[in-house]
Amino acid sequence: MKNIFVIFFVILSAHANTTFADNGQLLASQCYQCHGPNGHSKGEIDSIAGKSASDLYGDLLEMKQKPKIEIMHLQAKSYTDNELREIANYLSTLN
Repeated sequence: MKNIFVIFFVILSAHANTTFADNGQLLASQCYQCHGPNGHSKGEIDSIAGKSASDLYGDLLEMKQKPKIEIMHLQAKSYTDNELREIANYLSTLN
């Protein structure tokens, strides 16, 4: 029984040590499908690398709140506002 508590504590500690950037990076991984690795897209889709966190967050919130049913609007609607902030903060670190 003691081993179960030790394992639980280790898992809990690892989760507690997950940084804000790590969570944002994980949440933003879906963005790469269209916006490319490191936020640099090819073709008609906008690149997101180099944009400020506040601009990205504002764009994501706007998409979440609009009634449009396009892929980005649907994606944004699936996240909480806090998750969108984490995504925007992480993506703003890309160059």
